[in-house]
Amino acid sequence: THLIEKAVQAVEHGITVADETAKSLDSIVEGSEKTAKLVQEIAEASGRQADSIAQVTVGIDQVSSVVQTNSATAEESAATSQDLSEKASRLNELVSRFRLNQ
Repeated sequence: THLIEKAVQAVEHGITVADETAKSLDSIVEGSEKTAKLVQEIAEASGRQADSIAQVTVGIDQVSSVVQTNSATAEESAATSQDLSEKASRLNELVSRFRLNQ
C-alpha cells in the first residue's frame, strides 16, 4: 500500500505540475497575442506617420517653389524700379530744360 500511496502522490504531483504548465503556456500565448496586436498597431501608426511625412515634404516643396518665385519676382521688381527711377530722373532733366511762358 505504501508503494500505491507514493504512486498516487506522484500522479497528483504530476497533475499539479501539468496544470501549472498549462497555465503558464496559456499566459505565454496570451502575452504573445497582445504583443502581436501591439506590433500591428505600431506598424499601422508608422504607416500613418510615413504618409504624414510625405505630405509635409510635398508642402515644403510647394513653399520652396513659392519662395523661389517670389524671390525672382522681387528681383524683377527691383530692376524695374531702378529702371523707372532712372527714366524719371531723365524725364525731370528734360522737363527742366523747358520754360513755360506766363
